[in-house]
Amino acid sequence: MSKIDLNLLDDSEKGYIIGLFLGDGSFNRGRKTPRYVVRFALNAKRDQDIADRLIRIFQIAKKRASVFPRESTLIVKVCSKELVRYIQTSVYYRASGNKKEKKFRLDRGWSSAFQYGILAGIIDSDGHVHEHLGTEIKTVSPSLFEAILNLLSNLGITATTKKRKAADNAYSQKISYALYIPSLQMRKHRSRIPSVKLEHLRQEILRQKAN
Repeated sequence: MSKIDLNLLDDSEKGYIIGLFLGDGSFNRGRKTPRYVVRFALNAKRDQDIADRLIRIFQIAKKRASVFPRESTLIVKVCSKELVRYIQTSVYYRASGNKKEKKFRLDRGWSSAFQYGILAGIIDSDGHVHEHLGTEIKTVSPSLFEAILNLLSNLGITATTKKRKAADNAYSQKISYALYIPSLQMRKHRSRIPSVKLEHLRQEILRQKAN
């Protein structure tokens, strides 16, 4: 099994892996036999193009990714000790009640390309881009919410925020956190955000204009 060569990736591609992992990624190390598996769980109906981009990034790094459907989920799986250790330089887990919550280490020394790559991965995992380019990102993790706000601050992007309590009849009673990046801010920064959802919207707008 070949080792991943992260040196073949640019900062934007490296950041994208981190951002997508924050929203949709997980580790599987195995209980008895040590395993180093990174999984990305995507929406099978909507996220094929995101899976394709992720696979292309790993191909550039000379690493094969496995892709398979599981009910309504599309799983992208990579077996790599080096990838696990790389992600752990920016993401770690801390016990929160009976579960483990992802925590994000933000380094102000990161290049802007790396940080825009992280933002793109977060948008493609937990974000929704409206037709007017305004972008909403939702999470139930307060630490991830704060980390995203700090990331946006580093990039000079302003956003409005909301905190919502779950409805009384909701299955999960977790508080949800949402931030909204206005369309004016997205237009100012979009050329530097390598988001699949942003590109998909751009192509759709071009098709509509052509017709």
